[in-house]
Order: sequence, then C-alpha cells, then structure tokens
Amino acid sequence: MRRRASFLVIPLLTLPATLPGCGSRIVPVEPHGAAASGTSSSDPSFEVVARTSSVKDPLPVSGAGVAYGDLERALGRAVLRGVRPIHDHTLTVELVSAEADYAHARLAISLVARVTLRRREGNAFVAQTQIICRDSSSVAPESGGAVVWSCMTHLGRDLGGWLEGLQRE
Repeated sequence: MRRRASFLVIPLLTLPATLPGCGSRIVPVEPHGAAASGTSSSDPSFEVVARTSSVKDPLPVSGAGVAYGDLERALGRAVLRGVRPIHDHTLTVELVSAEADYAHARLAISLVARVTLRRREGNAFVAQTQIICRDSSSVAPESGGAVVWSCMTHLGRDLGGWLEGLQRE
C-alpha cells in the first residue's frame, strides 16, 4: 500500500506578527526620528553595506518574550552616524555575532561586527577589522531597543576612529 504524504499549508497572511522562537513581540531597535537625523552620507560615492551573518534577525532575547528586529537597517544607519565618508569606497559591516539576555532585571547586549573597506573601482581590498560592543541596563526587555541602538552607535563611533586612523597612514 502506498502512503500519501500530507502537508499543512498555511498562507503567509494568516501568520502572527511574530514567529515562535523569535519571541512573542518584536521590538524595533532604531528610536523614532533616528532615520531623519543625519543618517545619509554626504559623499554619494561612499557606500555602507550592513549585513547579518549567522545572526538571527529578529534577535531573540534569552529570558524574555521579545526579539529585536530590523538589525541590518539599524546597524547601517548607526554606522553612517559615526563615520566620515571616504570618497570612492565601500564599507561592509557584517554582524557576525549577537546576543541579548535578560536576567535578574538586567538586559545585556553583545554585538560583534566584521568590517571590510574596499575601493569601489575594482572592489580592491583596503583593510579589515573586528569591532565588539557590550552594553547592559536595568530596563525591561520591551524597552531594550534603546540599549541595542546604543551598542550599535558605539560600534559606529569606534569604526569612525578606525577609519580616521587608516586615512592618516
């Protein structure tokens, strides 16, 4: 006797706003108004490419029913706030590790980014570094998007300092 496989098909429109395993509520990382205030390069030949690699987006918070969403866009904007454009270059910022933990009324965030600078013409390699941020606060996970954003802006500032050093060499 031949057995027929049966599949459950759920239309995407009927899925809840959050998926199991991602937390019960998705919290945005970027504060309101952040997109409108100084997040574009003054040099159109400079590009920042933000990516996540081996990182869940939305990022689930261990010990809480929330996840922080839209990490790539927030990271790109945070980096643009902290770096000065380098004419005819592309800066790729790849989030390679991210953790969010809530325990004993304290939220802890850890982010690791691998950063590569290349020339736009020919995609020639210029330099690469890794930047780490750890931040924590006594805040409810539902309000923790600000802690993640703060960590990302610290990454952007540190990256800006690294780029300044490269330009002096």
